[in-house]
Amino acid sequence: MNTLITWLINSYVLISGRKMKGLAYVLIGGAFLFNTISVHAEHRAVNVSIGGTGGAVDSASEQRVRKVIGHAFKDGAVDTLYVYSPRAGGPIFIEGGMSLCAEAGFSATPEKFSDFIQRLNAIHPPTGTFYNVELTKACEPIDVINQPQSCGGIQGKQCASTQQYCDFGIGHCKIADAEGTCKEKPTICTRQYEPVCGCNGITYGNACEAAAAGASIDHVGECNPSQP
Repeated sequence: MNTLITWLINSYVLISGRKMKGLAYVLIGGAFLFNTISVHAEHRAVNVSIGGTGGAVDSASEQRVRKVIGHAFKDGAVDTLYVYSPRAGGPIFIEGGMSLCAEAGFSATPEKFSDFIQRLNAIHPPTGTFYNVELTKACEPIDVINQPQSCGGIQGKQCASTQQYCDFGIGHCKIADAEGTCKEKPTICTRQYEPVCGCNGITYGNACEAAAAGASIDHVGECNPSQP
C-alpha cells in the first residue's frame, strides 16, 4: 500500500513537472512571438537595396526581389512603395540594381508583414551582388531623400561621399563660416578655355574642371599670383 502511494505521488510529481515544463515552453514561445510581432508593429516599413559590387547585378536575385514585393502588394502586406533608384532625376546604382522602401498597408496584420520580411530575407544573391533589407518605422519621401546636403558652416560639415565637393557659390568661399551645398564631382569635362580661379588659389580651364577637382570658385578668370 505504501509502495502504491509512493508511486502515485512520484507519478503526480513527474506528470506535474512535465506539465510545468510544457507550460514554460508555451510561455517562452508566446513571449517570443509577442516580441516578434511587437517589433514589426513598430517597424511598418522596410528599406531594400540590391546592386552590383564591381560587376553586373545578379538578375535572378533582382527578379526575386521584384516578385516578392509584387506579391506583397497583391495580398495587401504593403500598399506604398517609394522607388529611390532607378528613376528620372534619381541616383543611379552601380551596375544597375535598385533602391526602394515599402510600407505596410493599414489593413495588413503584423503576421502578414512579418511573412513579407521573411520572404525578402530568404533571398541570398551570389558573390558580386550586394543586398540589404532593413526595417524602419516609415519610408522617407523622395523629396526628402533628394534634398541637397549642406556643408561647411560654423560646424565645418563635410560631404558624405568623396565623390562630392562643397560648392559655396562663386565669390563666397572666403566668407567666414560660409555654408555650401554638396555636389557630385563631374567625371567628364569639355576642354574649352574659360578660366576660373578656385578657392584654393589654383586656376582651372573652366568651371567643370574646378568642380572635378573638388574646388569651389572664387571668381571667373585666372587667379592673381600676387594674391594669397
